[in-house]
Amino acid sequence: MSVHLPETRAPGTYPADPDFPQLDVAADPGRMLDVFRSHLKPVPGQSYRIEGCTPFRFRCRQSGGSRCVLQYTLHLVDPGTGRTRDQWVTGVIYTRGGEAERLWREMRATDPRSEIPEEWQTFEPVDFIPDLDMLVQVFPCDRKLRQLGHVLGGGCAAVEPLLLGRQAPGWRRAGKPAFEPTRYRTELGAAFRLSVDAHAQDGAGRETLRGYVKVYRNERGSQTLHLLRAMARPGGATAGGYSLIQPLGYVAETRALVLEEAQGESLQQILLRGGDAMTAARLGARATADFHRHAPPIPRPHDLRDQLADIRKAATLVGWAVPELQPEADAIAATLVRDLREAPPAPIHRDLKPDHVFISGPRVTFIDLDSVAMGDPVRDAAHMFAYVIGRAGLEVIPHERTRAVGAAFVDEYFANVPEDWCARFPLHCAGALLEVASGIFRHQRPGWRQQMVEVVAEARAWCPPGADHGDPRAWPGRAREAVHGNAGKNPEVERRSPDGDSSIGRDPETSTTRPFHTGGAEITG
Repeated sequence: MSVHLPETRAPGTYPADPDFPQLDVAADPGRMLDVFRSHLKPVPGQSYRIEGCTPFRFRCRQSGGSRCVLQYTLHLVDPGTGRTRDQWVTGVIYTRGGEAERLWREMRATDPRSEIPEEWQTFEPVDFIPDLDMLVQVFPCDRKLRQLGHVLGGGCAAVEPLLLGRQAPGWRRAGKPAFEPTRYRTELGAAFRLSVDAHAQDGAGRETLRGYVKVYRNERGSQTLHLLRAMARPGGATAGGYSLIQPLGYVAETRALVLEEAQGESLQQILLRGGDAMTAARLGARATADFHRHAPPIPRPHDLRDQLADIRKAATLVGWAVPELQPEADAIAATLVRDLREAPPAPIHRDLKPDHVFISGPRVTFIDLDSVAMGDPVRDAAHMFAYVIGRAGLEVIPHERTRAVGAAFVDEYFANVPEDWCARFPLHCAGALLEVASGIFRHQRPGWRQQMVEVVAEARAWCPPGADHGDPRAWPGRAREAVHGNAGKNPEVERRSPDGDSSIGRDPETSTTRPFHTGGAEITG
């Protein structure tokens, strides 16, 4: 198939980059659907039809700007049975000509299909698309996560005893475990939900045990295991306090961290289903304040210099993705470099957002703690607020509701921490919004460009040139209203179950506590 790379492009389309001219095609789901249909080769005995192609994570100009890593979900249909399945596929393009073909030949010589269980085989695991100079890897084939096939083929048998070990002695597995991929970042890591049917040896009980298995490229999972154990609270969380997702063990052979499943629902899910997000946000805020003030110190600093590096990286990506935003992104970054100051460090989550905070009744559990460090705690509060009002993953929620929920979180948080922390919030909020804008681009959801424009405008409102950022009274009116103007005033954001109890963390159908699918399975890095 010959792919035409246009010499010019209309305003408002995908970023033009002379080092990656094929991005115009690679970022177009319709054209990539045709490309994959023409180039991917079914393995013997399979004849899946590709019905759709959806981008789900783009990491552009990685490794010093030398490559782009483009992840897609292909929607497949088996013509014989009519059954459907989704297949993750990654395309990698390089500035260096011939690099993609070289890696393709190198990988093909290792016979990667022999490492993949038959039930996970759809297309040949590695391919090369000459017209795009693109290396293609079909999950679970990954040149830097070679253990994925082994994990899916039963290489995590050591995990099952870790799940069964939570039961009373004598429990046994019944039937074949179910292993479901939930998250994947090419070359960095993957997460799987594991379900094991178990029964008591005396026949007196039967239960489905669930946990999460996070597979890493390096030893980060082992480091997280030790951190979680060191930070565990004796006796669990206190009233209004935090709890952390519990590790069950680590399998060194596959670099797999095994975690319990978080109970309840994430704040994101509560928002999406129309639950009592105001109460959930306040619970989450109190737990966040408790974590910042009472969690044990962490032997991993993330100081102002590291934070500013993250902000500069976000500004660069925003300006590259939407060139008309580059002056605004650069101005925001310059303001933060000028005005942010080092603060006394405290334990921080570093990736606090609605899908990492689980609510089950009064209990709050934080998940995905791979990035915990010592830093300015206000940064966490700003990140949560930015994710909520920026509607990252919450695009279907009206602005008024997300602003009210964000306001509830911030108001409750600052009611439970030292008063002088509040003065640092505006600048941290501007930086967090800039990082959220870059994340919106990476996830490639429909409408990402306009959403980025709105979020960057919001970030700019938090740090106008020359403002006295040390005095909350000098915050721009729009920003102050976002925090203080809407909390608790919208009846649509505070729903109760018929008996008057909060519905957070409960199934809307049965009002019984239930787990939500993400558990502890976000992949960071």
